[in-house]
Amino acid sequence: MQKGLFTLLFTFTLFAAFAQRMPKRELRGAWIATYLNIDWPNRTQTPEAQRAALLTILDHHQATGINVLYIQVRSQCDALYPSNFEPWTADLTGTQGKNPGWDPVQFAIDECHKRGMEFHAWMNPYRAAGNATQLPNFAPNHVTKVHPEWLLSQGNLRVLDPGIPAVRDYVMGVIEDVVSRYDLDGLHFDDYFYPPAAPLGTIPYNDDATYAADPRGFTDRGDWRRDNVNLLVKRVHETVKTLKPWVKFGISPTGIYRNSTNPEIGTNTRGLEHYTTLHADSRKWIQEGWVDYLAPQVYWWIGQPGADYGIVTPWWNNQAYGRHIYIGLAGYKVNDPAQGVNWANPSQIPNQVRMVRSASYPNLYGQAVYNTSSLRSTTRLGFRDSLRNDFYRRPVLLPAMPWRDNEAPAAPSALTATRNADGTTGLAWTPPAATGNPLDEARQFAVYRAETPAIDVAGGAHLVHVTAVGATTFTDTPPVPGNTYFYQVTALDRFHNESTPSNVTDYAGPVVVLPPTQTLVLDAACAATLPDYRSLATVSDDVSPAEAITVAQSPAPGAAVAGTGPVTVSFTATDESGKTTTASFTVTPQDVTPPVVLTRNLTRELKGGTVTITAADIDNGSGDNCGLDLSTLTVSPASFNCTNVGPNPVTLTVRDQSGNVASAVATVTVTGAVPQVAVALGRTDATFTGLPANTIALGYGAQELTLSATDGTSTGSTFAWSPAAGLSSPSDATTRFTPTAPGLYTFTVQATNPNGCTGTASVTVRVLDARCGDLNDKVLVCARNGGNATQVCVDRDAVPALLQKWGTLDGCRPTAQTAAAGRLGDGEDSGAGVLTAAPNPFVNEVTVSFRLPVAQTHAELDVYNGQGQRVSRLYAGAIEAGRTYRFAVAADRLPGRFFVARLVTAGKVYHYKLVKVD
Repeated sequence: MQKGLFTLLFTFTLFAAFAQRMPKRELRGAWIATYLNIDWPNRTQTPEAQRAALLTILDHHQATGINVLYIQVRSQCDALYPSNFEPWTADLTGTQGKNPGWDPVQFAIDECHKRGMEFHAWMNPYRAAGNATQLPNFAPNHVTKVHPEWLLSQGNLRVLDPGIPAVRDYVMGVIEDVVSRYDLDGLHFDDYFYPPAAPLGTIPYNDDATYAADPRGFTDRGDWRRDNVNLLVKRVHETVKTLKPWVKFGISPTGIYRNSTNPEIGTNTRGLEHYTTLHADSRKWIQEGWVDYLAPQVYWWIGQPGADYGIVTPWWNNQAYGRHIYIGLAGYKVNDPAQGVNWANPSQIPNQVRMVRSASYPNLYGQAVYNTSSLRSTTRLGFRDSLRNDFYRRPVLLPAMPWRDNEAPAAPSALTATRNADGTTGLAWTPPAATGNPLDEARQFAVYRAETPAIDVAGGAHLVHVTAVGATTFTDTPPVPGNTYFYQVTALDRFHNESTPSNVTDYAGPVVVLPPTQTLVLDAACAATLPDYRSLATVSDDVSPAEAITVAQSPAPGAAVAGTGPVTVSFTATDESGKTTTASFTVTPQDVTPPVVLTRNLTRELKGGTVTITAADIDNGSGDNCGLDLSTLTVSPASFNCTNVGPNPVTLTVRDQSGNVASAVATVTVTGAVPQVAVALGRTDATFTGLPANTIALGYGAQELTLSATDGTSTGSTFAWSPAAGLSSPSDATTRFTPTAPGLYTFTVQATNPNGCTGTASVTVRVLDARCGDLNDKVLVCARNGGNATQVCVDRDAVPALLQKWGTLDGCRPTAQTAAAGRLGDGEDSGAGVLTAAPNPFVNEVTVSFRLPVAQTHAELDVYNGQGQRVSRLYAGAIEAGRTYRFAVAADRLPGRFFVARLVTAGKVYHYKLVKVD
């Protein structure tokens, strides 16, 4: 009880001291035993089923993280491959010597290499028959039938006698055949040499005759036997190195070399020692450099009495002599009731791996598990899951063997990364050129991934994959989708010497910062040469230095550009791994040349009073280097009327497609005329009335006036009078006005000539009512006698005499300043209090004045003669309320004797009669 407690405490203390290292290089091996179909194949299956079963095994090992497989190809002098030396193994078909119809070794080699795993041909050099009772079933060409004299017999075991030189030759022939014909990565022997000590009741093997025939000076039979094995081991080493210097050679002896309390001799154990029992001097093999590694089968639990894993494993670390030690682990014992409770501990294998990885044991380069069936079993306490999910979760390189080759291959190049639609990253690279030397050529590649360009290649912390043999691509599934990761690749030769790394890459190409939109000035031919814009771009990459990034421009510098359409210029930046980024910007060709404007002069005749022209009428072939925008041609002015008769300057404005504007002037001569209208008044009755020509006195003299209009510029004009009331024919040139009521009548005539132009003239007719008497059959006359004036109603016959004596038909006024001139019409006023004149009558000058109580926006003050014609305009404009406006008029401006001052406002017309005297 106390001893068990001590062992448990020792184990805990031991592993507390083992700081596990996560190695960059480690052998992670597994044995596939074919003898008696322990792991594979099933001899009852078809070849197709056997191949499928092997693929399942290989996939399982790959998923676990295994990188080396020791596949048994010769278990008892038979062959898992076609051989001219030995018969086909019965493990394939159930019958020794029967051809299975396929080559399992070649198939296994190919499939291992596809998975990035090494194939080591596992051979038992001496075992001839594991069970002699089966000898009758052996093939006739089996060595036990052909050379029974070569056999050592012990119980049912038959082995080839290592002391017979012909046996060594025979075994070497088999080895040379396999090494020469197959692309092996390694040759591997297990622990079968001389038979172990014979059990009680079993006759030990007898090699007296062999010893007697060739003692070679040895007096100790044990030393002689060990030398027999040494001769074969040394010869295998030399032969393999000569045939294929890249094929590794190693042996997996039993776990105990020798039992001894002296570590210089062996281990403090009490188990089978292969030095004395099997006559296998493994320490000499590794001391002499005849093997590249030893893989001792340390198939015991930690703390096991007599054979403690915790004692044996450290001892082997000290026996490396510059070579590799791999520890064989007993996976087959885990959770086997026959092995005891310590193998029921799920931490047993993990703890053994931790010890191998301990920094205290730098010569232990990995471990291998026996056997495959235990790794695939579901009853082994999940130790395979511990390997897969913990110890082997990260890939590793195989340990290098510098004593065989220490020259690394050249580095791969042109590593590129591409992000796939499913979120994975596709990597591709260019392998180094072949050298012709298999030792130096790249065989596999190591892929590294990191979150920054600072990738840890030396330490291996960023190693994510070791490729299959010959592969130059890899699809990575990043741990965090969407994150950016950086990659490097190294080349590995057959001994996993690692090259310098490739370029660093990620899936993203260089970053291109584009210049802003550029302008390019076009020449007179609307063309230009595209400049080299690359210096305007800023290009960077997170893995390539700026000098390693090339930038190409498309269209290339110097390309011809024609026209004003935008040009898309693309930059393609390529980093040193070949990744590219293409980005585009716009170049805008700029036309700065204005159009050339050509014009022509025009003559156009007025029609209907107007004439219109277009830009096309004026354009005389204007042009532009890059083309005109014809829709924008404009001419101003484009329309003319009667006021524009004669030459008129017009401007033709032309805009090109780039907005450049130019103008030129042309002359448009408008032909036609504006009517010059005159109105003449006539009387059909010549009776003297003493009244102006535009005045009629109702009741005496002419009772109608003839109004005649003429156009001084055209004889083809038409006329229209307004207002038409009282006129005989308002649309004729001559019309008659026959009034029926007194008042002021203003008529306007409009003349329209053949060009459609119009002109107007106005005349005012004054109608007095001189009728009086009960029947209005008499005439009212202002009779004058000296300074007196008397208003009298007389017969018509008496009127001429009164008129000859300065009488007048328009009645008498109390004073000249206040008298109204006859009867006024509606809306008219005598002007009293508003409109005045002084002196009146006047001789040399009269001053006309007015004052309105209400402001006016516009008013007009004119003087009319006795014929109703305006002879002077005194004022036209706005009027301020209460302000007196005065206007002096010289007499010589007023031809005639009688006048009327007329003030027209917005709501009323005022009159004031003026009289000029000599």
